[in-house]
Amino acid sequence: MTAPTASSPPPPASPKPKAGEPTSSNASSPPARAPASGGGGRALHPSPHFSGARWWAWGNITHRFPPSRSQRLKEFLRHELGVPSLGAGGPGADLETLSIPPGRLDAAEVQAIRALLPTGAASDEREERLLHSFGRSYVDVVIARRGHLHQLTDLVVHPASLQEVEDILRYAHTHDLAVVPWGGGTSVVGGVDPERGGHRGVLTLSLQRLMDPLGLDEMSRLARFQCGIPGPDLEKYLNDRKFTLGHFPQSFEFSTLGGWIATRSSGQASSRYGEVAERLRGATVVTPVGTYRWERGVTESSGPDPSLLFPGSEGTLGIFVEATLAVDPLPARRSYRLAIFPDWESGIDAARDLSQEAPHPAVLRIADAQETLLTLEGRPPAETTGERVRARIETGYLGLRKLEEGSMCLAVIGYEGTEREVRHGDERRREVLRAHGGTDIGSKAGDLWLKERFLLPYLRDDLLEDGWLVETLETGAAWSEIKGLASQVHDALQSTARRGKFPILTAAHLSHTSSTGTGLYFTIIAPQDPQDPVGQWLSLKEAATETLLRAGGVLSHHHGVGKMHRPWVGGYRKSLAGLTLHAAKTSFDPLGILNPGKTLPEPRVDPASSRPKGGAAGR
Repeated sequence: MTAPTASSPPPPASPKPKAGEPTSSNASSPPARAPASGGGGRALHPSPHFSGARWWAWGNITHRFPPSRSQRLKEFLRHELGVPSLGAGGPGADLETLSIPPGRLDAAEVQAIRALLPTGAASDEREERLLHSFGRSYVDVVIARRGHLHQLTDLVVHPASLQEVEDILRYAHTHDLAVVPWGGGTSVVGGVDPERGGHRGVLTLSLQRLMDPLGLDEMSRLARFQCGIPGPDLEKYLNDRKFTLGHFPQSFEFSTLGGWIATRSSGQASSRYGEVAERLRGATVVTPVGTYRWERGVTESSGPDPSLLFPGSEGTLGIFVEATLAVDPLPARRSYRLAIFPDWESGIDAARDLSQEAPHPAVLRIADAQETLLTLEGRPPAETTGERVRARIETGYLGLRKLEEGSMCLAVIGYEGTEREVRHGDERRREVLRAHGGTDIGSKAGDLWLKERFLLPYLRDDLLEDGWLVETLETGAAWSEIKGLASQVHDALQSTARRGKFPILTAAHLSHTSSTGTGLYFTIIAPQDPQDPVGQWLSLKEAATETLLRAGGVLSHHHGVGKMHRPWVGGYRKSLAGLTLHAAKTSFDPLGILNPGKTLPEPRVDPASSRPKGGAAGR
């Protein structure tokens, strides 16, 4: 069977199972690229977006935040927090001098696993294990930079077909090995940490060879992909055919479709396009007990829908291998403009007004006063005479409007769609700015935000090298609760810093707005505790999380649960919901081999009764 053409519809599984029915891998599956003759298959990192990846920091070695702007921010932080100098955090551990613990699997077992895959598709090399053992949170980066390598994956496997994923899970289920799914490795909540969970060893299953587009049904606006495809490759395929998914998380350059679905990701333009799970119309998910497929171009009323359990399960119930998504035509026009509001309260009120009456912005972000100062300090300098003149005029105009540093708040308001939609959006933006004392500062600044929106994680690592703690946390709440929630979290972070006797800067912005509520995103910066940088952050994280849950916030709006938020899941998911999720885990992963220590409670099942006897799991 060959992959469909660009204009043909996504292929159904054949024979088609009943909705949501686990199927045997003997059934004919949707097409995947076969390994090349001789077993070579795809290169281990087939997309340019994976090449040059850094295991000790964000992104790849060819990118960094502009040094002159980073230096200006460092000077601002030292002045703002009264810190004359810091001990350098260091550039990261040297791969050649690291003491890397050996894997737990013996040579015979490694060879048995390699026999399931094409030549070169299973690796226990030093750098490959390092690259697939850390996410990209502050905690991950600090541990990696300091060379604390007590917890590494034992073997990295790169299947290139649905059959190979099934074979790996069947082997792991039979031989008591944990399996951690890996897309782009961009988790900031410990979601890809190689936890063993009491099993004999850990396999990291990378989807980076499963990145093909499988077809586009232009009439139905449905597109199907293998789930290892990274964001830029997915968008290029759709853009070339005049479509878009419209999903642009901060991790867009490196994260993958499977990771987005598994974490129920929200992109920066979710106010227009929704979160990715809302666009899911079908999937192929491999579990230790069978392969689960569903395809639905329309909603249906056929009883409870078990497929809803998989998005957000973060690799603990199954591994997304293929997915069908609803897509939109490329917008005919975009209009992104920056604005200034006199204070945080008026900015929040304006955001609510914009979100509760159509046309809705694609992107709507309101920064508080502290984040506004950080943004202005990190902006690029005026390079031409025209830009310098414009900057002086803007400064004078803002002064005449009595918008003061220390209280004014920066907003990004972006519309996209048809010419008519965007024209109406521009009118609505002007109306709301007038009503709430806002000042439009132009499209050039909005275009710059669009151009640089994926650069900020590189700034985090640059500041970390200079000895700063830099991390984020996020939540969400109803509009009626958001102001109080933001204030209480700021207070909790400041109180924790005072007890720890270190200065701290806390900043926030709201984004991912809807008619009923909004996401709320905090940035925390402080001098790093050189003795215990991880413990320092965890004390702040605990205080903020306890506070936001008491104040009506959600545990996570779009980062997921992973390992970082799991201590709170038991209380957050009350008893009945917890029982439901536990039953799902026990059904799909009875031995708990999938991503142990993350997201869901472990099953309580007798291993002897659950392990297959002489046959394949789920066959």
